[in-house]
Amino acid sequence: MHIVLSHALPDGPNCKALLARPEFPPLPHLQKLFTVVARSEVAHAQASDLTPLHERLAYAHLHAQDGLMPLGALAAHAAGLDGSAAWGLLTFCHLQAHSDHVAMREPDELDLDALESEALADAMRPYFLEDGLRLHPYQAGQWLVCGEPLRDLPTASLDRVRGQAVDAWMPQGERARLLRRLQNEMQMLLYTHPVNDSRAERGLTTVNAFWLSGTGSLPPHVPGNPTVTLLHTELRDSALRDDAWAWAQAWAALNADHAAQWLVQAQDDTSFCLSLCGTLQAHSYTAQAARTQGWLARARRGWSHTPFSQRLIVS
Repeated sequence: MHIVLSHALPDGPNCKALLARPEFPPLPHLQKLFTVVARSEVAHAQASDLTPLHERLAYAHLHAQDGLMPLGALAAHAAGLDGSAAWGLLTFCHLQAHSDHVAMREPDELDLDALESEALADAMRPYFLEDGLRLHPYQAGQWLVCGEPLRDLPTASLDRVRGQAVDAWMPQGERARLLRRLQNEMQMLLYTHPVNDSRAERGLTTVNAFWLSGTGSLPPHVPGNPTVTLLHTELRDSALRDDAWAWAQAWAALNADHAAQWLVQAQDDTSFCLSLCGTLQAHSYTAQAARTQGWLARARRGWSHTPFSQRLIVS
């Protein structure tokens, strides 16, 4: 069992500051969990990486290159489609221009229903077909895109841009010319679309763009994940906003809802691993590493009164 927690090691100054304060909530199950696991590995990343660390660790068995994490192909394969074809994930979004950057509103806030999503995709489909790209239903607000141009087209993860500035993550290079043109065409198309007219009348955020991510393809024989991997993103939204209190409450919910079971698994399964991920580092803790340490180190972990929150403070 491998548990991957995204946005566990915070970047924002508010979240970082709260970790050193007594107001950070006690997390007893997580505190006890760290008496039976020990750090086994620290993974590093560059701030410019298109694929964030939590995706890299959660899908390590795919051995994907940066920017070519084939989440679209993985979803297509799960739906019974050919995952060895080239795929991507198209997410409807709203981009807002500021004086010095363009930012994406949180896509989930659009709360598109299935009819709205289908109407938007129907209008976009002919433009995509001209470039050899086919749209397939996936979920409200998100579609699968299939076409050979996506096989070697690196794209930034949606988690890089949701609620954030997108300028640094826009597709670059000759291979991305098609995508940039489509983005410009869809901006004009969506501006006058009836779905947006209706949403504007109801005071809802309109859809004026799409973000393509998860591009690439799976090998002909999809490699199995050697361990059960669960990616938890409950900390993401509050961490991106640097909302320290909401982030702390998300930790409390993880502790209450999941950590007791993680503790049982760590005690019973030597392959248990918990990865705490940030932007530049990910710290992985395993039951195996704890069991291979000497008895004194194990005793010290049991006696330690270091708050769990201190483990989230990294330089």
